[in-house]
Amino acid sequence: MKHILITILLAAGAAAPACKKNSPPNDPPPPPPKTAVVSTFAGDGTDAYVNGPLLSAGFQTPVGVAISSEGTLYIADYNGRRIRKISRGQVSLLAGDGKFGPKDGAGDTAEFVDPYRIEVDPGGNVYVTDMADARVRRITPNGMVSTYAGTGVPGFKNGDASIAQFSEGIGGIAIGTQGDVYIDDTNNGRIRRISAAGQVSTFAGREQKGFVDGDTSVAQFLDPNAILFDKQGNMYVADNGNYVIRKITPTGMVSRFSGAGTHGMADGDAGTAQFHFIYDMVIDKNGNILLTDGDRVRKVNPLGQVSTIAGSTTGYADGDGSAAKFNYPAGLAIDTEGNLYVADAMNNRIRKITFK
Repeated sequence: MKHILITILLAAGAAAPACKKNSPPNDPPPPPPKTAVVSTFAGDGTDAYVNGPLLSAGFQTPVGVAISSEGTLYIADYNGRRIRKISRGQVSLLAGDGKFGPKDGAGDTAEFVDPYRIEVDPGGNVYVTDMADARVRRITPNGMVSTYAGTGVPGFKNGDASIAQFSEGIGGIAIGTQGDVYIDDTNNGRIRRISAAGQVSTFAGREQKGFVDGDTSVAQFLDPNAILFDKQGNMYVADNGNYVIRKITPTGMVSRFSGAGTHGMADGDAGTAQFHFIYDMVIDKNGNILLTDGDRVRKVNPLGQVSTIAGSTTGYADGDGSAAKFNYPAGLAIDTEGNLYVADAMNNRIRKITFK
């Protein structure tokens, strides 16, 4: 009746009655997007093994980075064959003597082949995967290195961690809420789980590689290479061979989360965005996935929409957003304040991204 009355009054040339009290309040405008500011956090860019103050330290192709709850950074220094530590403004050695080999032992007596991916658990234990050694290693907070799972012989076998087999080139690694370790067994096309009790099983994927959604027992992947969990217990997998991000729910259902499934570097909606090669992923407190892809750091929001937050063409430059440049940004870590740390591999530096 009110709408009919207003129409009649307007038709008669009368002013419509004021409806201020009944009008819904205007929605506040959305906050402007924050700008990513890239700076150099550690490393002077030289290809060298040098410990000491942040900006005078030397790295040798840092590819993995992880951060503890206390803010200590751990770096997988690929060509240096060492695991480095950054704490209180100083770069130091955690483990590795720089020689080529899968030798367990204390601190600088241990050896790595090509340390690749790295993660840290709530107890401060560091887990390392190796590009050319088919096993998962663990480093205690005091630097003692041991084999956590795998024999070093490439293959596929579940069971006790001491006899389990993985492919060479294990990809992403993540720690579950129950202390289980999850890895992308990339060349086997599966997600594997190492339980806290030391048992290895297949979490998702099959021997046959491909792109099939559904239950984890029937789902197929092609070169899964990075994984993470959100607060709800969903797992996200960078399925690089299919150029998409997949989602695995706590009930074990696999689906496409983001990506058109074609190779490229296009931002956009979940169904049209393109990925090049996702190296690593983290998730912020708002459920946004941040990832390294090509020479860029990109964001995937909870709806699967993709945008670029930093980086453009290959190079080295600090600065805002697309003015910054990376050269093979690889590992990624996020601190409690939402700052990102990027292992800028070919620039031999650790970069930091803050938001303003």
